[in-house]
Amino acid sequence: MRQAQEALRQFPKIQHTWSIDEDQGHCVLEIPQACDHGFSVMVEVQPDEIVVRAGNAHTHIDLDADADTVAARALGLVCDLLSPAIRIRERLAAGKPYKWVREVCQDRHWVAQEWDGLIFFNYFGKRTERIYQNRILPAGGDATG
Repeated sequence: MRQAQEALRQFPKIQHTWSIDEDQGHCVLEIPQACDHGFSVMVEVQPDEIVVRAGNAHTHIDLDADADTVAARALGLVCDLLSPAIRIRERLAAGKPYKWVREVCQDRHWVAQEWDGLIFFNYFGKRTERIYQNRILPAGGDATG
């Protein structure tokens, strides 16, 4: 939490809110969607993991390393999610979202990093997709110092 607060001080233009339990065992950082084709980012710190949400997609980060390493990994992902370096491809069936993929740009091509999806959805519905991308930070930006 300390590292995230320090990083956010370096970027005052990033709108955000904190929710922290009294015992500080659970806290949530929320960064709202800043543009029409962007997505919100939420970081939820729990006693056994950190969950980083990008719109409806999410990533679990286990607390299996020292706190500074885990915090740097989570903050690095958040910085990338706030930049055009990563985008979220959302698949829809009958107009309802059912699958999300986090993609990263490598050598001018988008490469899937992680998939999320629903088990139950309208399999026979017309398929469409939307692409979301933030531009709050520059690509390759590093808020961790």
